[in-house]
Amino acid sequence: MIKKYTILIIDDKVENLKYLNTILKEENYEIKATTNASFAIDSAINNPVDLILLDIKMPELNGFEVCKILKGHDNIKEIPIIFISALDDVNSKVEAFEHGGVDYITKPFEEKEIKARIKTQLELAQNKKTISDLYKQQDFFLKKIIHEMNTPLGIITLNINSLESKIGDKDEFEAIRASSKSLSSIYEDIYYLSKKEKRVLDVEKIDILRYLSKRVSFFHELASIKDIFLELHLEDNFYINMNKYELERIIDNTLSNAIKHSFKDTTVDVFIEKNRIKIQNYGHKIKSSDNIFKAFHQDDNEKGLGLGLNIIKEICEKYKIKIDLNINKRYTEFSYDFSQISIG
Repeated sequence: MIKKYTILIIDDKVENLKYLNTILKEENYEIKATTNASFAIDSAINNPVDLILLDIKMPELNGFEVCKILKGHDNIKEIPIIFISALDDVNSKVEAFEHGGVDYITKPFEEKEIKARIKTQLELAQNKKTISDLYKQQDFFLKKIIHEMNTPLGIITLNINSLESKIGDKDEFEAIRASSKSLSSIYEDIYYLSKKEKRVLDVEKIDILRYLSKRVSFFHELASIKDIFLELHLEDNFYINMNKYELERIIDNTLSNAIKHSFKDTTVDVFIEKNRIKIQNYGHKIKSSDNIFKAFHQDDNEKGLGLGLNIIKEICEKYKIKIDLNINKRYTEFSYDFSQISIG
């Protein structure tokens, strides 16, 4: 069923209202028209329309004042407003757009022009609403994934530890634990994306050596099942002011990628230098270094969501952490310079 759009016309000239009403009804629009700006505001607030045609020069309230009032109400601020005016100077047009207008049509009206401009703005508004609805669905979907992943991950970890305490070490347990940690890293990325706009993350002093030691230990099983060794090298320890969870996303995503792309029986080296962390791996080379930090980017035959490096870039930009990527014949190296947030 084709949607029938409702248009509100506000103009102090009755002849303009009659003309616009006549030509727009030909397009099967439902028309509401008034010369009273205050009445129009109340009407729009109580019964939102799809588009507003708004004159500028009116008694009591001019079009800019009306637009400002309308944009101040959450339930109608997204309604597209097209200014209609006999004023044809640049300053009036600029002011109209600055107040939130989406278009500007000068009088006298050209029938074909006004129909085309209205049609375009209605389509744009509908597309914007569709995208907004998709984002809401995506947010709901992410929350469902987070909820559905978290509980089984906890159960897997709990039962593996229980079984191991009863029957001893088994290679299968190590593989299950490694897979669980891989899923946990994916879970944390999705959780970060779903909550980043709604949380205030506390900044604290972090001992880099102590912190990295824990993260390297966390990834031990994941590296071990691929016969990859993780080695931590200390040259000069330092401290930073940062949120631990955001630092975890940088380190965990870099380490998991390094392990994933490493050849068997190689080493992933983690270096702590003056205000800098470097992570090197020996394995598959990155083919497109220009695109690796883009969301959902993946090299050929790569598995995963393609979110980890984009999250790294976003967090590094927030804290002004400089990223250096070094790809040579021997290894691939991600280097992070924390000078901007280092405290010694």
